[in-house]
Amino acid sequence: MSAPRHLWSGDWRDESSALAEELAARRAEGGEAPEAEPDVASPPAAKARPRRPLVRLRRVDPRRLRTALLVALLTLLVAGGAYAVASGSGGRSADSPAAATGSAAWLGIDMSSSPVGGVMVVGVAPHSPARAAGIKPGDLITQIDTEPIAAPAIVEAAISGLRPGDQVEIELQRGSTTYTTRATLATPPARNP
Repeated sequence: MSAPRHLWSGDWRDESSALAEELAARRAEGGEAPEAEPDVASPPAAKARPRRPLVRLRRVDPRRLRTALLVALLTLLVAGGAYAVASGSGGRSADSPAAATGSAAWLGIDMSSSPVGGVMVVGVAPHSPARAAGIKPGDLITQIDTEPIAAPAIVEAAISGLRPGDQVEIELQRGSTTYTTRATLATPPARNP
């Protein structure tokens, strides 16, 4: 019984080259060489036929790759823009009445936050729905329709969903007295350049 062969012993090189020489000699004589068992320990370079790779990798042209990436990026940008236009991302919902008529409702007041709660009316525009409803500078708006008012943004949000001609009920405080008034919203006046 012979000792086991190890890859690190170096015997495989001698045996592989001897086997290759023997096969070459048999083929040269014209006789068919019996199919030799592949030597598991032999490296691929010592085999009679080189193996073909299973997968051929092609080199990608960098210009084509950049062009494909640019086209993909532009497609995403166009699709995002189309989505933004279709969803009405201009700040208004397509279902709001103001968006349907194309004009926003206008009350005609300048306001600021109040430390005691509500919104302080700082100014009232001439010929505005607020002036027609009797609202004056110094009044404190506490409620519009059924919505409590705590900041100027809430007043703007309450009016932004309405259209010109709609009426709102405004609860306000003037000094120690609480008033309720009704204002008919209008179209904002045209601004002169």
